[in-house]
Amino acid sequence: MSIPESTLAKWSHHGAGTAFKQAHVPIREAMDAYEDLSEFKYKVFLQGSYKNDTNLGGDSDVDVVVRLSSKLKPSVAALTGERLQKNGSHRFVLQQWQSFREHALKAMRARFGNAAKSGRKTLKMPKGKIPADADLVVTVSHREGIAFYLPGEQRWVVSFPEQHHARGLKKEKATSNRFKRTIRMFKAARNRLVDKGELKKEDAPSYFIECLLYNVPDSLFASKLAPTYTGILNWLKKAQFKDYVSQNGRVPLFGPGREQWSVKRARAFVRALQELWEAGG
Repeated sequence: MSIPESTLAKWSHHGAGTAFKQAHVPIREAMDAYEDLSEFKYKVFLQGSYKNDTNLGGDSDVDVVVRLSSKLKPSVAALTGERLQKNGSHRFVLQQWQSFREHALKAMRARFGNAAKSGRKTLKMPKGKIPADADLVVTVSHREGIAFYLPGEQRWVVSFPEQHHARGLKKEKATSNRFKRTIRMFKAARNRLVDKGELKKEDAPSYFIECLLYNVPDSLFASKLAPTYTGILNWLKKAQFKDYVSQNGRVPLFGPGREQWSVKRARAFVRALQELWEAGG
C-alpha cells in the first residue's frame, strides 16, 4: 500500500494563519502601554511555525519574542551552575531580564487578565482577547541571536530565530516553493503516528522535523507529493545525521545538548514514516 496523493495534499495544506500572525500586535501594545516597561529598550516579533508558514492551521500556540537590548556575552552563555552565578556580567544581564519579565507578566495580566501565567520558558496567554493561545518568551540579545534564562536549570538558552526564518525563505525559493509544504506534510504524518500511538510527539518535535528537512537536497522536493515523501524517506534512511546543522546554520542539529535531537529518535521517526507509508496512512 501507499499513502494517496489526496491524503498527502490534505496533510501539506497551509491552514489560515493571518489572524494568528497578528496575535503579537496586542501583546506588543500591552507592553508599550505599561509604564514600568518604558525604561527598557526592546523589540517584539513573531517566531515559530506561524512566522515560517509551516503551521497546519490553528494547531499550535503562537510564539512571540520580546528581545531586550541588553547583551549577553557569548562566553557567559556557555557557563552553567556555580561558574555562571559567579560571573558579574551574567548577574547584571540577569537582573535586567528578571525585572523585565516580571513587569511583562504584569502588563499581560493588566491587558488579558489573570489567565496570563508564567511558564518554565515563556509567559502564556490564552486565546480570547487574542486570536490564539500565545507564548511570549522574554529574551536578551546574544550576538545575532537571542537568549533566555532557565532559573531551575541555572543556564541560558540561545537560539537564532531570524536566521532560521531567512534560511527557510532561501530553501523555499531553491525548491520551487515546495519546502514549506513538505514540512507541513511530514508534521501531519508525525501527528498521524502520534494519534495511532506509534510515536510520541516529543520524539519528533516540529522544530527538529523542519531542521531535518532543511538538510535534504533541493532536488528531492518533487512536483508531486508522493514521490517527495518516498524520495526524501529513502534518502533519510541512508543519510549520515551526525553532520547535520539546524536550519539557523549556527548549531548542530544532533548532539547531547538539551536543545538538540538524538540520532536514535530521528532514526525511529524515519522508520515510523516508512511504516505509515506501507500502511497507506
